[in-house]
Amino acid sequence: MTSLRILFHMMKADYLERIRRYSFLITVLVSIFIVFKYIPSSHDNYLTLSLNGVRGIYNSAWVGSTIAIIASMLLSLPAFFLVKNAIERDVQTGVGQIIATTPITRWLYTMGKMWSNFVLLMSIVVVLVVTALAMQLIRGEDYTVDVVRLLLPFIYSTLPTMAMVASIAIFFESVPLLRKGLGNVIYFVLWIFSLKLSTSAMSSSQDMFGTSPILTRLSIEANARVPHNDVGHVTDISPFKGEIVTYVWTGVQWTIPMFLERYIWLAVAIVIAAVASIFFHRFDLTRSTKSNKKSKSNESGTAEADNKPEHKNDIEIKLTPYTHVQEQSNYVKTLALELRLMLKGLRLWWYLVALVMIVLGLFLPVESVQEFVLPFTWVWPVLIWSAMGTNEKYYRTHQLMFIALHPVRNQFIVMWLAGIIVAYLTGSGAMIHLLAAGEWESLKAMAIGGLFIPTLAVALGIWSGNGKLFQVVYMLMWYVGPLNKLDVMDFMGVSQQSLDRGFYRYYLLATIILFVLALIGRVRQVKMYN
Repeated sequence: MTSLRILFHMMKADYLERIRRYSFLITVLVSIFIVFKYIPSSHDNYLTLSLNGVRGIYNSAWVGSTIAIIASMLLSLPAFFLVKNAIERDVQTGVGQIIATTPITRWLYTMGKMWSNFVLLMSIVVVLVVTALAMQLIRGEDYTVDVVRLLLPFIYSTLPTMAMVASIAIFFESVPLLRKGLGNVIYFVLWIFSLKLSTSAMSSSQDMFGTSPILTRLSIEANARVPHNDVGHVTDISPFKGEIVTYVWTGVQWTIPMFLERYIWLAVAIVIAAVASIFFHRFDLTRSTKSNKKSKSNESGTAEADNKPEHKNDIEIKLTPYTHVQEQSNYVKTLALELRLMLKGLRLWWYLVALVMIVLGLFLPVESVQEFVLPFTWVWPVLIWSAMGTNEKYYRTHQLMFIALHPVRNQFIVMWLAGIIVAYLTGSGAMIHLLAAGEWESLKAMAIGGLFIPTLAVALGIWSGNGKLFQVVYMLMWYVGPLNKLDVMDFMGVSQQSLDRGFYRYYLLATIILFVLALIGRVRQVKMYN
């Protein structure tokens, strides 16, 4: 069998298995909803892609360009988490052990997984194209369908972006340091950086998302209708009051050199997938631990064997009768053990950074603490929180945990309290400073935020079964709310406008609702094993 045929059958099998998953269906439905919201009617009080209330009529060129930009910029974030499980799934299902016995090389495997990721993501893009066409007809501003002008923005912008996401996901899965939660956070930072760079890029080589030609042409034509305008294009949902000015936009005049320059990113994606094969373990999961075991054995030498106690058959063993064991557990001791388990494995530098955040929260001015220190203080423990509610499934201890004595009361509540303690400990510097300064509204908002974050983590962890959903939701909320001062999403009370409007009270209600949902989810899990 030729390499190309092996590659094709790997892609086909992997693709058919993935599209049957609920995560794929959910992503498709959410994408359709986003397209619906990003093509608002003229009666809606918000705009998406516009310039100071000026936008093109909903023809094929405008709708195609709008949805292509949104797909390239926004879909690239959840798409990464959707496909970043290709290698992990083969490990968990045991398929990887079968593949390891075949002649498939590491390069061929990573390349096959990369293209499988790409085909899966492009399937979602095809759904977006069909939905965009439907929205053009539903809005009814222009019923003339121009398939070429509708498709070209997707072929230019979205296709290379999805190839990059597919290859980066395989690379992150192959590199041990990036395989778990740290890689997810690093990708989120890269995504934000790429967004900033793409919106201000002057050439395709700097524009990973491929938005610069479209936004440049839009700005030129819109500025011709609104002279002396210094407001940039809006690419998210923004409120608007007044009368919308529309014009006929014919789209970008695409050329072959533009596509050739843009498709450099496709070549970069292939190179990344090839580099990933260097780090790919080829399902030899003991490879990373062999050196550690060898070094430990060399350090101990033969002394360990000499000091090993001899086995004796005359040792008296006493067992405590079960009837003498008290049913009531020591909550303080259990809470300390749960907190110790949460913090286990963290390096010294993690504690040093957390300590620096606490000291800065104590001694910097209150304004600086609220604006700079607090947001980064509570993004630091995100990997600790993301494991809440998921460790039982990840380490396959759920069959033991859920049949223990009072698993909800003795384990779930303690885990939730431990997550809150982590929030209050890392934010203790800022909280003490706010208390001393008499900033009661900020202190109340921060106290509620410390309840909201771990409750969100445990609820999403229990219902999704992994920490990826919390990482995506929380990092997006953190980026939009505390970091960019959107008052509705400010669950930490960073902005003064959020405090004045009392949004933190709504997050207290959200915390209660999330706690109930998490409790229902854990009771459901326990009943499955009892």
